[in-house]
Amino acid sequence: MYFVSRQCYWPDGQNMVEIAGGGLDYANPDMLVARYPGEGKEYEDPCEAVEAALTIAKQWKADCPDKEIEVAYGNTMGFTMPFEGSDEKELREWAEKRYEELPKCDRCGEVLKKEWYINDDWSGEKFCSEYCAEKSVVVEEEVS
Repeated sequence: MYFVSRQCYWPDGQNMVEIAGGGLDYANPDMLVARYPGEGKEYEDPCEAVEAALTIAKQWKADCPDKEIEVAYGNTMGFTMPFEGSDEKELREWAEKRYEELPKCDRCGEVLKKEWYINDDWSGEKFCSEYCAEKSVVVEEEVS
């Protein structure tokens, strides 16, 4: 889970679009009021979070051309911890790496959300939707 927010870090006033690993509970406390689409939202997919953060940074920069605005990712682990800015290439590489590590549906390969489905207690298979869970059973029955 990744939370995207605009931040104005205290005490130096650094402007940051932050991608906080762990969701809202792990964002820094210097959050600004949501102003742009995608801001103040949690994302399961880190690639979507990065693209939203980059878009927000561009919109913010267009509205405030005199401000230096950075984008960064990190995890506060529940503490206050300003993140260090990253360039677009580094952000996208980080997101791709995290995406590959996420648990995926055993049928369609989509990232598993907070709520996922199983057919039994012994196979260990997890599915992104009831549809995928049912289809996996139907496929097995048709093969037998």
